Amino acid sequence: MICSNSEHFPGRQRLVQWGVQRCPLERLSSLEPCVKQLSIGFTAERPEQFGVYLDEADLLTAYALAFAPQTYARVYAALQGVLSRLPSFPKRPLQVLDLGSGIGSAALAASDLLAEKTGFSPHVTCVDWSEAALQAVTELLPNVQTVHADLKTFSPSSSYDIILSSFAFNEVFPNVDAAYDAILPLLGALREDSPSFLLLLEPADRTLVPKFHALRDRLKAYPIYAPCPHGKRCPMVATQDGVCHDVRTFKPERPLTLLCRYLRGTVSEVKYALLAFGRKDGPQAEGYNASDFLRLVGPMNKRKGLLTCRVCMGDGTLKRLEIPSAALSSERRHALLTHERGDCAWLTGALEQCKQLEQCSIQRAADLHFTDEPTLVLDEAMDDFTFSV
Repeated sequence: MICSNSEHFPGRQRLVQWGVQRCPLERLSSLEPCVKQLSIGFTAERPEQFGVYLDEADLLTAYALAFAPQTYARVYAALQGVLSRLPSFPKRPLQVLDLGSGIGSAALAASDLLAEKTGFSPHVTCVDWSEAALQAVTELLPNVQTVHADLKTFSPSSSYDIILSSFAFNEVFPNVDAAYDAILPLLGALREDSPSFLLLLEPADRTLVPKFHALRDRLKAYPIYAPCPHGKRCPMVATQDGVCHDVRTFKPERPLTLLCRYLRGTVSEVKYALLAFGRKDGPQAEGYNASDFLRLVGPMNKRKGLLTCRVCMGDGTLKRLEIPSAALSSERRHALLTHERGDCAWLTGALEQCKQLEQCSIQRAADLHFTDEPTLVLDEAMDDFTFSV
């Protein structure tokens, strides 16, 4: 799913408008040092004193214009991916808990997506240790409940359909043991009358992703909803062949575009590592352990007569897939090429073996049916590879 302009996402638009009210476009260049300071601080090993950055007015504004829209895009895409593989939530206002909420960009993304999916605006609780950030949340998100607390000591007193934390959990719980101890009560706070889940997002960093894999191994009793379509060891870890993460195309709003010009940089995509679990007796995600289900672990590429992609299968194997493009309509080829790293799909038709490589095999597929696509319709067959949407 491609993240487009904020006109399609009212919460993201509110974020940008709120930031521009604090710093009009003609004064935007004054935020350049603040954006640089935030960029330096947002590292895998954040300085301890960096946690209070949202209490400074200019840093808060810089965050709202430069970083909050990216957080919104990551959370919206990650939530959409998890929801596409789960049974439908009940048609009622859902209970959402945002841990380390900052100014509420993740909560806004959840509110927009869940209102679209269920027809009801969710009840959102935001937890953060910055009073200035929580004040911003109340200005951005109607009817939000805020809790001023340190995540190290916070304990949920209610039950929730979705508990999420974006780029905050590792800052508070930097080692696996502390994170595991903090996650258990959160999983216990998931509601029993819905396909509830806990979603954690962190940077796609080689020092952070192994922590997610360690947590995944220690929480095998809970159904995993993301990123893996299987319960086996991550094949990318086993082969030391990259870092498991998602990527989404990102089109920045005008304020961020202008800031990028001042900083001589660009923002064209957002990356994130993710981990999502359900409650112990919760449903399994669609395609879990299914041999004909897959997750893209590389981009869709176009070659002469072929579309190619690298995938992690539901049986825990890595494969390179080739899809003959001659039998596909131009619209279908374009649709396939819009899918990005992290999207999940079912195979259409049986796999054909092409070549065996040292770490994975190359196989040929007729088509892929992604979890966020409409039901497949078969056209009149021209050959074995004629399937379209």
